[in-house]
Amino acid sequence: MQMFKRLLLIFSLLLLVSGCAKPPVEGLRSVHDIMDRAYAVGADRHAPGEYQLASSALQAAELQVESRNYSKAVKSLDVARRYATAALSLAIKENERLTAEKNKIAADKKRAELKQQQKLKRQAELKRQRELNKKTNKSNEVVPEEPKLVDKIEVREGDDLALIAYRPEVYADRLLWPLIYKANRDQIKNPEEIFVGQSFVIPRDKSKEESDAARQEALELDLF
Repeated sequence: MQMFKRLLLIFSLLLLVSGCAKPPVEGLRSVHDIMDRAYAVGADRHAPGEYQLASSALQAAELQVESRNYSKAVKSLDVARRYATAALSLAIKENERLTAEKNKIAADKKRAELKQQQKLKRQAELKRQRELNKKTNKSNEVVPEEPKLVDKIEVREGDDLALIAYRPEVYADRLLWPLIYKANRDQIKNPEEIFVGQSFVIPRDKSKEESDAARQEALELDLF
């Protein structure tokens, strides 16, 4: 009976040893694949701690496989897989953050360039209108008529709120554009974005205090 128990124990040990006698080839391949993907997305830079731990554990597993210590190799591969996966995830998130930041910078730059172009265009238009006014004032042959004030105005090509406010039939004062903006909030979502063909109400019931407040607001915002 004791002999049978001893033989059964030996047989069980042999089964256990034989079960661990094969090198973890698939595990090595799997971890190498994760490490390659992590390196490709810059994990060595974006998650250096996790990436280095994964690399060290993988090297240990490879040495253990060479020395046929397969059970330890499997454990080392588990550690390597855990850190390699973490490094891959962190690197992907960092790349997404950097991409979003780069896109934001590009969009901000484009908006700034567009705003500068619009500002130069407005300045050129204002200069043209001033020169035209000077020529009109210097003319002795034609007496300029008092402009007929309007209660509504239609947006033309190249217009912005400041240019509209500057028209003689509106306010002849570019700084009063906030009055137009506030009176037409149902159509104007952004004071810097108006569209050809829109028709705006021109309020005529504003007091001197309200006009002065509008001028101060225009100076502080400096949009046009």
